Amino acid sequence: MTLLTILNNRVKTKIGASKRRLRKDSNTTYQNQKLDFTMGVDIQTYRARIGTNKFAFGSDVVTSNISVNLSLFLKSTTVSFFLVVMCLVLWSGAFEFSLIDAVHVVNETEAERSLKLQLPSIDAVRYISAILGPMWNCMVLKQRVAGLTGALLFIGLLLLIAGIEPNPGPRPEFPMVIGLTDKLKLTVKCGKLHEVQNACLLVDDAFQTHNQEVLRVPFPVWDDYKPYTAKNVETFGNDLKNAVDKGLTQCEESPCSIAAFSAIAAGIGCQELSEVYIGYGILEFLKETKGILQEIQIVGEDEKILFDIHHCLSYMVQSNTQPPWFDISIFMTTDVATAGDANVKLTGRARHSSVSAEVKAVFEELSLTERLRQKITLNEALAIDMSKSENPKSNRELSDTPWALLHELLHGNWEGRDNVPDTQQDETDNWLEENNEHDSQAVTEMCAMDIFMATFHSCDGLLKQALFKKMYLCKLAMPFLYHSVETNALQVALWPLQQFPISNDNLEHCALNMDTKLITFVRLGRPKFSKSTFLNRLIQNRNDAFSIFFNRECKSGLLRRDLFKRVVEIFWDTSANENTLVKTYMNVRGDFTEEFKSKSTIWKCLIQATDLFVVIIDLNEMVSNFENYSELLIQIPKCVILFSEHNDIGKETKNSIKNKIKKLGYNHKDKFKVTSTHENGTERETEKLLKKMWTNIAEHLKTCHAVLPLEVRINTFNKNNGHVLDEEENQDLFFGKELAKCLMSDMTAEVCKQIHGQTNDKNRFQNCISVLTPLSYLDSPELMQTLRLKNHANDRHEIEKHKNAIYNKRKENISKISNSVRLFAKYLVSTRHQSIRQKYFIGWLRILIEQELSQLLCEKTKEKTNLLDLIAERKGSHTRHGSNTETSERKRDHSKHESDTEIENLCSNLDTIIKLSSLSVENLFREISHVYDSISELEEDPRKYCLPSIQDCVDTFSNLIIEGETVELMTESFFMPRRWLQYVFRSLDKRLHVHNIKIISVLGLQSSGKSTVLNTMFGVQFAVRSGRCTTGIQAKLLPVRQRNTENQASDYVMILDSEGLRAPLLSGVWRPTHLDNELATFVIGLGNLSLINVMGEKLSDMTDIMQVVIHALLKIKSSQSRVALGKECLFIHHNVTGSFADVYTKEVYKDFDTTLDLVAQKAAKSEEISNIYNAKDVLSFDAGKDIHTVQNLWVGVDSLMRISPDYSKQISKIKDTAMARLHCYGFKSLSELSQLASDLWDGINSESFALTFRSSLAIKAYFQTEDHFKLLIRNIGFQIRDEHVNQCLKYMSECHDEEELKKNSQEVASLMNAFISEKTDRIKKEFMDVFKEERQMDNVYNWSSFYSPRFENEFKELKRRTENETHRYFDEQLVKMRTCAISSSGRDKLREKSAEIFLSSKSSSEKRSEFDKIWREFENEIKAHTHSIQVDNLYNDFVYQYKQTCLKHASATNEIHQQRLTWSYGETTFYGRLSGKVGITTNDFNLSKKYVFTSLVFKKDFVHDIVFPGLKILDGEIEKLIIDFKNKGRLLSSSDVVDFSEKFEKCYDNYAEKLKEVGIYAKPSFSSIMFADGFNFALEKFKEHNVLYDLTNGVTYQLKKCELEMYAIFEEELKDRSDESAASVLFFLELGNYLKEVIESKFPTSLCKHFQIILPNSKRKLIASICQFIATTVDLNEVFDYARDPKQFAFEWFRRECSGLFDKTLGDELNCYFTDMEKDINNSLIYCQNQCKKRKELQTYEWLEHFEKEFKHVPIDHRRFQGFLNKNYFKSAEHFTTAVLEVEQLHKMFNSIEDNLRMKITKKKFIETIDFRNMFDDVWGCPELCPFCREPCVKGKDHTPESKHECLQHKPPSLNGVHDKYKRNCFDVCNYEVALGTSTFRCSDINGACGCTKSILPDIFAVMFSFLGIQSGEFHFYKKYTELFKRWDIKPSNDTEECSTFWAWLSATYYDKICGKLVGQCENIPERWKRISKEKAIASLYEPFL
Repeated sequence: MTLLTILNNRVKTKIGASKRRLRKDSNTTYQNQKLDFTMGVDIQTYRARIGTNKFAFGSDVVTSNISVNLSLFLKSTTVSFFLVVMCLVLWSGAFEFSLIDAVHVVNETEAERSLKLQLPSIDAVRYISAILGPMWNCMVLKQRVAGLTGALLFIGLLLLIAGIEPNPGPRPEFPMVIGLTDKLKLTVKCGKLHEVQNACLLVDDAFQTHNQEVLRVPFPVWDDYKPYTAKNVETFGNDLKNAVDKGLTQCEESPCSIAAFSAIAAGIGCQELSEVYIGYGILEFLKETKGILQEIQIVGEDEKILFDIHHCLSYMVQSNTQPPWFDISIFMTTDVATAGDANVKLTGRARHSSVSAEVKAVFEELSLTERLRQKITLNEALAIDMSKSENPKSNRELSDTPWALLHELLHGNWEGRDNVPDTQQDETDNWLEENNEHDSQAVTEMCAMDIFMATFHSCDGLLKQALFKKMYLCKLAMPFLYHSVETNALQVALWPLQQFPISNDNLEHCALNMDTKLITFVRLGRPKFSKSTFLNRLIQNRNDAFSIFFNRECKSGLLRRDLFKRVVEIFWDTSANENTLVKTYMNVRGDFTEEFKSKSTIWKCLIQATDLFVVIIDLNEMVSNFENYSELLIQIPKCVILFSEHNDIGKETKNSIKNKIKKLGYNHKDKFKVTSTHENGTERETEKLLKKMWTNIAEHLKTCHAVLPLEVRINTFNKNNGHVLDEEENQDLFFGKELAKCLMSDMTAEVCKQIHGQTNDKNRFQNCISVLTPLSYLDSPELMQTLRLKNHANDRHEIEKHKNAIYNKRKENISKISNSVRLFAKYLVSTRHQSIRQKYFIGWLRILIEQELSQLLCEKTKEKTNLLDLIAERKGSHTRHGSNTETSERKRDHSKHESDTEIENLCSNLDTIIKLSSLSVENLFREISHVYDSISELEEDPRKYCLPSIQDCVDTFSNLIIEGETVELMTESFFMPRRWLQYVFRSLDKRLHVHNIKIISVLGLQSSGKSTVLNTMFGVQFAVRSGRCTTGIQAKLLPVRQRNTENQASDYVMILDSEGLRAPLLSGVWRPTHLDNELATFVIGLGNLSLINVMGEKLSDMTDIMQVVIHALLKIKSSQSRVALGKECLFIHHNVTGSFADVYTKEVYKDFDTTLDLVAQKAAKSEEISNIYNAKDVLSFDAGKDIHTVQNLWVGVDSLMRISPDYSKQISKIKDTAMARLHCYGFKSLSELSQLASDLWDGINSESFALTFRSSLAIKAYFQTEDHFKLLIRNIGFQIRDEHVNQCLKYMSECHDEEELKKNSQEVASLMNAFISEKTDRIKKEFMDVFKEERQMDNVYNWSSFYSPRFENEFKELKRRTENETHRYFDEQLVKMRTCAISSSGRDKLREKSAEIFLSSKSSSEKRSEFDKIWREFENEIKAHTHSIQVDNLYNDFVYQYKQTCLKHASATNEIHQQRLTWSYGETTFYGRLSGKVGITTNDFNLSKKYVFTSLVFKKDFVHDIVFPGLKILDGEIEKLIIDFKNKGRLLSSSDVVDFSEKFEKCYDNYAEKLKEVGIYAKPSFSSIMFADGFNFALEKFKEHNVLYDLTNGVTYQLKKCELEMYAIFEEELKDRSDESAASVLFFLELGNYLKEVIESKFPTSLCKHFQIILPNSKRKLIASICQFIATTVDLNEVFDYARDPKQFAFEWFRRECSGLFDKTLGDELNCYFTDMEKDINNSLIYCQNQCKKRKELQTYEWLEHFEKEFKHVPIDHRRFQGFLNKNYFKSAEHFTTAVLEVEQLHKMFNSIEDNLRMKITKKKFIETIDFRNMFDDVWGCPELCPFCREPCVKGKDHTPESKHECLQHKPPSLNGVHDKYKRNCFDVCNYEVALGTSTFRCSDINGACGCTKSILPDIFAVMFSFLGIQSGEFHFYKKYTELFKRWDIKPSNDTEECSTFWAWLSATYYDKICGKLVGQCENIPERWKRISKEKAIASLYEPFL
């Protein structure tokens, strides 16, 4: 076979595959459809070359003809060159290649890697070279040649076939042409305006010409018309219209045949506005064109804008008006037109309001006056009123009646129509006891129908539509013609009846569009005979008829009616016989004579539309009004007259009137038929009267040949009478209908083009779903299957293959978006600001789709029914229904020619056709959700596909959900558009102020009445019918009415309607059981309460459901026990009689309970869950309370069956029970709900559900509760620290000796224990309140076993820290006391000598010299009697300890090494010294044989790779050890050196043991150097600490403070200042010293408190911040440092962050302290001044006491003011007060304090404090690390064993040197390894934590056995990690990208650099990881706790 033959066959195969894919996407019925193929290199190049764009719906586009010579030349040249190269390669004779291998084996590296992967282990590969020798080299050479040649072949193949590429999607075809006139066309082109040739360009002044003919046109600029008022927006539009018109006119005058302008001539900020007014400009030009211009071109580069403008102009040219989706008001930001102006009716007729006083009073009493303007919406009416149960009907006010009426009717209770509270008819039975005082009582004299009509007038169109449907189910008449309350115009209720289903012959017809006979009942005068009562009996053909029409026998039926006048009601009488037409009855309320006299619109309409009138006349009134009545009767087309003879008249009078009527009938033959209520003076029996009436009606109807639908009659009347009948909200209704027509037209064109190719086929919409919604119907199920395969795969390569397939599938999916879906999304987004219009658009679209499909679906359904009957007949059964002759003949024809299998196949095909043809608006909603879900997952821009932006579409859908639209959570194939739902629910959270969202779900077998229960319970309108009507899981959001909580968060209820279990997918094809299990798991797992539906009394049905339910709950319970135990269930038995209920709960349930227990035990055994003994261990329900029985839904017979009021009431009680049970349940946001749904979906899709399900809501709840717990602990810790400082200061002031100091130390400890206990009780209560509100917490984290012990541990730790602080603080005070005691005697001598110096006659300089001299003497005396830092020789102590330690480790003291104790390293760290030039080398170690072999194989530098990383960890331990010593708060002495030496030795021993474990043994030289450098490092730190302590707290500090004080006094005396001035200086000096010490004591706590606000205060946030820091650096050393020791790295990062923020934080805290203290000091000084005003002399201690009373900041220690108190008294208190109040002294004091504190509190000192370390330790929490990847646990340090360790995101274990079974570096994380069934780890990877020894089997056999699932050698399975690490919880996931997005991004971004740092071969990473953005990676770190 030659090369050309091979390539030619490959091309044919590829093209054939493409054809098959294209045919597969089309309908199978039309497989012979012709397909055109074209060839090209790439779709963009192809489009650019041929200048066109073609819709393509297949997966590939293949092009065939390219008429570009240059292209052919290049291709022929390329092929020739390729053939020459291939001939040379073949001539070399290296080998015979395979084209398939050549495609896969691309390069040398891949060839080697591919070969090695085929071998069992890399251990084997390692020895092949030595054993097989040249054979191995030949094989590698062959693979290399194959790789090179294959790559060339592959490239050549691609060049040859030239561009078979994935279809980029059905993009709009440019140019798009619109025919304006016969000679003029409009073209929308894609390109640049300056490239247009042979045309006159309409441009603005800024356009740069390129030698084209241009015409400058002043196009308006949108930004110039700000502010966008109504006037300015309108002006802009007119200016744009005039500019377009003027420009085109000037072009024509040029003359020029082609004009072109930009699509964004006015800017892109007003796109829709520009489109419409450009259209107006073109239409204006068409009116005056001269016919010279032949083409108008609109040019642009944005395909979406061009697509929209083409669609807009097409409509405007066709209809000569603006498009219905356009609303100019959305462009107005101010001065928007009023609502009244926006709702002007199209007819232009306006009528003045003529509301009568009576009508007005009705609306006012019902509180509905405002509702005439702002209508009640359906969502408002469906709001759940929780106050209903609290307020019984008897206590309701009249204003509540409309809401109660709506509630009852919408919930299926027909009694609600007549339910009026406290009517006058409710009187006593004893007439004698009646009194006339009822007027003073609260009596409602309002007719029920007045209340109904007032409510009806207050409803919007959608609510009226829903109300009519419910009323028909209740068999209540509805108002059809009525007068507007505001304008008195006659209105017709056409819209509420548009989607109104009337059942006839088991098929549903629209009430307006079905053929019908119209019968109208009227009365003349006021006969005693009730017309409505008679009509009720006539329709039902019985005497005890219920009240279809309201009548005098109803409650409040005799009351006056103010609104219920001149109303025409409507009702239908259906028959089960398909040959009998449906009869429509109308009932005219009021005297029809009045309508006749005024020739009203009602009269005209009914006369022209009615087939037959039934006129009821009182015989007496006929006598008195014969002339008027006869004239009226003559004008009626046909009628049956029913005379009421209930009033006696004379015989002669009666005979006379009979004769007149006979004469009248003779003159108008066949027009009248007359009957009477009496016969021979006796009233007829009801049955006879009804029979007589039916006979007369039937005879009359036989003569009516024209059978017309009701809508045709009304439209004909309107057309003939000037459209006098109107509807409410007419403008929005009209535009909504127009918009739906536009979309329907486009859908029809698209369907016909793709399937049938013609538009006049009656079955043109057959199989339309596959064309209009290909994603949701075809691709999403396939995508779901691939997702399942990915989740069930165990091999990493298979998983990657499925992931790539999912990505490619999504890419392919979004290329198949239908044009109709694009337009649907556009219309929804365009009308999002016009809510009413949008609702009508959706409603009309439903209607038009139903009208289009109804006939087709009816025919197909009948065909299927006939086939099923035939199958039943052949099996010996009877047919389902009676069949006519035609049906029987059809069956016989099938029976003759087709076998059973063929008939079943036909039936299956019909099922498919019905399914593919059952299009609805919900299918379009589903398609949009799936499209945007794929776009979101791929992070694409929807505008690239001519779709609205994601945000616009999300906002639109969230608003639809708020308005009551259904949202689909899951399809029948179990696919959930997760990302889309997350976006929508987040948008809902922003729009709704949610307090609580409760979830109620329903579950049951198919046709068990699930949707009916929800419809009755909540008044909603889920689809209901026999068989499968609900697919997937549908949800509705309902508000809970809370009238007394305005502007507060609201409660919502989301109800979930699920698909029926045990449902057949097709005829004879049953739904797989596992799908039922998954559906039940999802429904019950998501719902807070589940309603379990059972039809009938059979326990088998309940058992079937419970097997699914219990099994599902046990699966969830295995990982989240809260879900299982927290779920509530109510069981509803339908069609159960009342007598059965008692027996059920007492007797039958005993057996049923046993059955449930067996089911629970069986399910628990299959799931391997212990401690499950009965059903109550699984499900929370009580058989006595939670099993409800309801009677049959329907009552009545035949076609007049209606909803049973008992059924409605029973369901209402169940709803009240359910809502009461949900009091403590719910979600805080819809985002939480979507997250739980996502978790459930992920878990159910996985193979091992029990292991993979982890509720993110539970994790989030844990994190939130944990944050609150830590916040409380931290706050009380800060309070305790502050209180401790205050208590220490308070009790220190009363101590005079050491004994008293010790006593007070114990007193402080006792007081602090009491304070902690008091705070403990308070925060426990506070936390429990928060804990109870958190409903998502797992039961593992309960109060008694989890949080209560943690509180106790925290309080013990606080007490321990407080005691240590007390001891440390009082030890410091002891030193100060001794210093103060020594200096007090010397101070008195100093004062005496200074006084002598001051009184001498010497000069000031001489006096200062004398004072300095006596001060130095004083200072030397003090130092001689106190401890000095030079006394204790720390160096000698360390030398001694060094010698002793070296002896212990069998190493003689090396003088050279000992000299290292004296070396000066500067700021070099301990690690820096050991790793430097004079540090540790390889000569300081011995290596084992094992390690020598390992180092040779992997070329390891053990010092760099093992020793130094360990030293870095040791360095952190030594630094922490030194910090602990420095925080002792005293001078460090010899005892501390000994203590440090022992601890350092332990750290060294641990480190040396770790080195031994890996085969590295330390020589004596190593230990000698280690101890020398370690002690040297500690010596420097100890000296540094002692010097600093002496300067800040020791003797030097005390002397310095005393010196300043004495110098200050002496300076004041030298200045010859008064005693008062000197005292004030001394006071502020001592006050400053005291405050400085107070601030210094509290400052570490304040700094920690501040840092915990600005820095991460929880471990998960800390780790996230660290990872974010790593992401922003390019130094990979940071990555490996973190991987090696996460805690030390985190500590260093935390320390750096604090250091960077320290100066600003210090300044902020000082300002806060100074502000508070300055305010406190000023208040105290003012208080002292007021106390001293009237006193001349003042004792210093008195003044200090006054100051202390108002100084609240800290307690005043009088011992700190000895110098001031020694002044004793002031001669002039006023002078002293004036001196003290000087502002300069106060500022000088604060400046001195700040300078001193900044010197003492440095960042270096702060980060070494115990407070800083404790702060970090509190944040770090749990010290545990993942045993595989060494990632830290994110939980607290004391979480219980039940609360397992978890990581934020596991990192690749390879970063810590862990290799896979082939000893390669893999980048998948622990979650991925656990999910794989065969993935293993070595004992050495976990440092031998398994405790086992290595098998004698070589690695090659161990690896082979691991593939068989057998553990051997040193390998352990990851999936069994819990056997070794029971406290760890690693969530399995077969997608590293999902569970560890950050590390996947890091691995992909720095792959080459990471590989360069790792030892060994590295595995390739998936290409998908390279598409992860840095922003997404960082965002994933914060997702788990947002």
